[in-house]
Amino acid sequence: MRRFVLSLIALVFTAILSISYAEEPRPFGLILGKTTKEEAIEILQKEGGRITKSGYKIVKGDIVNKDVEGVEFKGLPVDNLIKATLWFYKGVLYEVEYQFPLSMSKEEFDVVYKKLQAKYGKPVIYVRPYLADGRAVWRFKDVEVELLAPWASWSMYLTYTHIPLFNKVKISDRQVLEEETRKPQKGF
Repeated sequence: MRRFVLSLIALVFTAILSISYAEEPRPFGLILGKTTKEEAIEILQKEGGRITKSGYKIVKGDIVNKDVEGVEFKGLPVDNLIKATLWFYKGVLYEVEYQFPLSMSKEEFDVVYKKLQAKYGKPVIYVRPYLADGRAVWRFKDVEVELLAPWASWSMYLTYTHIPLFNKVKISDRQVLEEETRKPQKGF
């Protein structure tokens, strides 16, 4: 009996590990937390994307974090995609955000949700976009995928985020803001 219980515990533990360590999403083959800015730009340009904007992350007002850079692409082969923005922390990809159009009926949410569910399975969070923000979230080892359809918006967002680097970005943003606000201001 004891051997059976131990085998059952091992089986359950293995199943939990395989679920929590499922292969993380790789949009266009990009590896969040590893792909460099140069590699990402090359990959997306080969996919037909063209850079339309780039720059440092605005922390507040005219304060920017020079460790965080965004690059906006248009023309990527994703149905109904308005634009894709890639975010890099110290030159490493930590977030990919797709922006799609969104109608009042929120039908677009269901279309994209069904594609994501077919690829990633059941989300850990699901809120239907009916009198509320539509939201679905999938979690992997270090990556979170979120589909968000704000109730009062004409745009819907699909975001792939590398959580450890995202947390470093938040710390970096706070440090930049603290440093900038400590500087003496002329005229005071």
